[in-house]
Amino acid sequence: MSDILFYIVSGVEYLLLFIVVSAIVYFCALRMIFDSRYKKIYLWTGILIALSNLIFFKYIGFILTNINHILHLNLLQGNILLSHLILPIGISFYTFQLVAYLVDVSKKKIEPCRSILTFWVFVSFFGHLIAGPIMRGKVYLPQIEKIEYKSFQIENMKYGFYYIVLGLIKKTIFADTLAPKVDFYFSQTANLNSLEGWFAAYLFAFQLYFDFSAYSDMAVGIGRLFGLKLDVNFRTPYISANATEFWKRWHITLSNWIKDYVYIPLGGSRKGLFSQCLFIIAAMTVSGIWHGASWTFVIWGLYHGLLITGHKIYTVLTKNLHPSYTKGLFYKIFSVILFFQLTTIGWVFFRANNINEAFALVCKMIKLSHLDYNPVYLTYFLFIALLYLLHLAEYFLTIHRKSLVFFWDKYVPEYLRAAIYTIILLVLILFIKTEQNTFIYFQF
Repeated sequence: MSDILFYIVSGVEYLLLFIVVSAIVYFCALRMIFDSRYKKIYLWTGILIALSNLIFFKYIGFILTNINHILHLNLLQGNILLSHLILPIGISFYTFQLVAYLVDVSKKKIEPCRSILTFWVFVSFFGHLIAGPIMRGKVYLPQIEKIEYKSFQIENMKYGFYYIVLGLIKKTIFADTLAPKVDFYFSQTANLNSLEGWFAAYLFAFQLYFDFSAYSDMAVGIGRLFGLKLDVNFRTPYISANATEFWKRWHITLSNWIKDYVYIPLGGSRKGLFSQCLFIIAAMTVSGIWHGASWTFVIWGLYHGLLITGHKIYTVLTKNLHPSYTKGLFYKIFSVILFFQLTTIGWVFFRANNINEAFALVCKMIKLSHLDYNPVYLTYFLFIALLYLLHLAEYFLTIHRKSLVFFWDKYVPEYLRAAIYTIILLVLILFIKTEQNTFIYFQF
């Protein structure tokens, strides 16, 4: 019932649509087992209905706009229906979850869910419905089926509140504080010089990370409160030394989905390096399109596909070099610094208002023209360095979490812990703004 109440906020008609699409997928998965002669028909029926729902609401305007541009037509003129379309919340996430479920059932990786109530919780649990993580049936369904037999565990409460508070800190103190500054710079990209362009891109890189990982952390926390272990979606991605590592740390459940249901079905690494590179580029372009109906997202996905293929080729060319060349600390630090710049360039396409603004700003950043140095820029980039140090601090806290929790519970007095919790709560209250600040990934 809580899932229905949560989703109905966007409109009764969108809730009904979600229920219908989910029910069709549920019955298609069952029929694949009970009537295996027509397994492919049921599989593709479920997939096409789920994807058609996504394409209609998210991409129909983009598709018709480009047809208009190419064929010089006016397909959108006077179309009242399209002008009033609202993107249903979480549609990109639940669509991918439904597709994965159907494919896994068809390959007998999981048994189809017999209980429609259990299946509904699987696709609609409010904790991760709007912005992920994208959960797999193999991991998530067994937890839901056993949830009524689980007893209260204080550990789930501790970890649940830990992740929720961590997410609130990231969202209210960092993401929402950076948001107006990012909006200011990207509203006037034509007037920015090279250094200001880099500063704007760095700010957005951290705003996006704090914002998206905040929701994912809170989703994990809410899941733990209900006795469910949702997948962690971020592992301090800006310490990545290359594109391959980045996508093992950034939006992990999406990158795993793209690998398992796009890249590997295309051929993966089975058909040689050249084909592998083409498949990677195609898969990452799909990832870009999934993020939004705009050429900026297509370019962003293509860009990351080229970064990954570049790393694959580089790995092949350097595989015979002495291990010290690629295993040393200096090499690691240099690689992390370099790749962070490449990632930041990509975020310009993710955030810019249109493709022309994105390319113009990236050209300024790369050429380092119009520097117009001002001492205030030193303060700006020291601020970026501080944000990166916080990112590193999160990394070290994560890898030493168990020992830190042990120290906290054993050696920090209860009264001091209570005081620190109170201070954190007061700070959060001070930073919570009266106006609505939605999560960036709600639009996807």
